[in-house]
Amino acid sequence: MTNGNTYFLRDNDRSPRGRQDRARGRRLIVVGWLLRVGGAVLGLGSIWIFQFCLRTVLDDAAHRGRWLLIMLVCVVVFFLGWSAFALGRVWAQAGRRHTAAILDPLRATHSTGHVLYLRPFDLDPVMSAMPLELSGGGAGAANLFFLSGRTQEEDLVRRFGRLGRVVAIGRPGEPLPQVGAERMYVADDAWQRVVSGLIARARVVTLSVGTGRGTVWEFMESLRVLPPERLVLLIYCDRTAYDEFREVVAERCALPAYPPPARAERPRWEVLMNGGRKRLLWDFALKGVIVFGPDWQPRFVRFDPSTLRVPSVFSVRKLLRRELDPVLDRLAALPPPR
Repeated sequence: MTNGNTYFLRDNDRSPRGRQDRARGRRLIVVGWLLRVGGAVLGLGSIWIFQFCLRTVLDDAAHRGRWLLIMLVCVVVFFLGWSAFALGRVWAQAGRRHTAAILDPLRATHSTGHVLYLRPFDLDPVMSAMPLELSGGGAGAANLFFLSGRTQEEDLVRRFGRLGRVVAIGRPGEPLPQVGAERMYVADDAWQRVVSGLIARARVVTLSVGTGRGTVWEFMESLRVLPPERLVLLIYCDRTAYDEFREVVAERCALPAYPPPARAERPRWEVLMNGGRKRLLWDFALKGVIVFGPDWQPRFVRFDPSTLRVPSVFSVRKLLRRELDPVLDRLAALPPPR
């Protein structure tokens, strides 16, 4: 079994605080937002003019060449607008990394009521990515300019942040902290002690399933220290990685099987309505969560996209609220840790 957790690597353990430039970060955020707004105006305007010309060129044969030229210009302006919008998302994210809070591990381990975010470090590239589509199954050109600038981790923190301050251990040696949970940096020989203290004082522990030794140790420590209702497993991995983790921890905790899709096959009309079968193969980055009842009885809450007949930004949000909000409400009702 490979070690997917670089807690075990003897890397540069120094905090990247000295490499942060808050003034530069604020400039990047401002310029990033200006590029996003300007790019959206150019892109959406070019789409509207292109559609107008497309309707007009069919009825105005005498000036068809002029309308076609305008349409060509609209295509160029659209790609310029999209480039500015995409660059603005990247620059704003880079600015947030420069302004992200870095915690003192000593103070953090003595605080209570936080939400602890644990994960294998090799998940960070996935969590630092920004979504490229609204509906998961694809979206129209205009919808590209309504894409969120938040990363997957920021979306996670936005949801669990209602329960308390979300904190995490930063990856040793990273030049700047990732955006989302507030980072602290510890030496390799101290991480287990620090993490154990954070687990014991957390209001909720969220742990992304992975196959690394560090992740398995964090899960076992959570079983030892926490009441069962305070642990939430996050399933960002695929079925194969989940089954491997499930097998490794089977002696201590019998986790449920990975749920199959509710609808493995779609009717032909639904496939056509969604633009083809390939568009129906997408999945959420967060596949689901596992919560625990008394005596560590697990329940897999699957965010199953196959239940959506017509994927859209609205149906996706509705599905996530329907499945995740009851979990968050139950966690919010827990008394504060002692």
